[in-house]
Amino acid sequence: MKLNLILLAKLYVLLFGLIHLDNVVSLLGINENIVSAPPYLSSWWWHMILLLVYSVLPILTVCMGNYALYTMVAGVSLVGVLVRILGVFTWIMNLQFVVVPLYALTAVLSLILAVENVASKVSGEILSLRWSQF
Repeated sequence: MKLNLILLAKLYVLLFGLIHLDNVVSLLGINENIVSAPPYLSSWWWHMILLLVYSVLPILTVCMGNYALYTMVAGVSLVGVLVRILGVFTWIMNLQFVVVPLYALTAVLSLILAVENVASKVSGEILSLRWSQF
């Protein structure tokens, strides 16, 4: 049985989005996972931004399969690595050493999916051009 890397990458990005659905609980104020955040937005807004960026965006990206969205997920994941390393937020559970590699892996897999998406479109165009020559 041959492993399908593209399917596994999409599954990982989808699970990455599902794991971050815990921001819904924090958004409702039941369990705050951010102890301190930058002062220019309230904690509610930070949880809403985190929910949209790290949960809704990856799930929507896998469903739509657009290369621009995959690139956006990769960029957001790299920003997540920087935010975690620089300590912009103070989290209740400090698991930076576990979470940062997950964000980095998401960025790499999202870029692979974006390249695969563009390559499949380009190869289809090249194939149609070759058939149109005959």
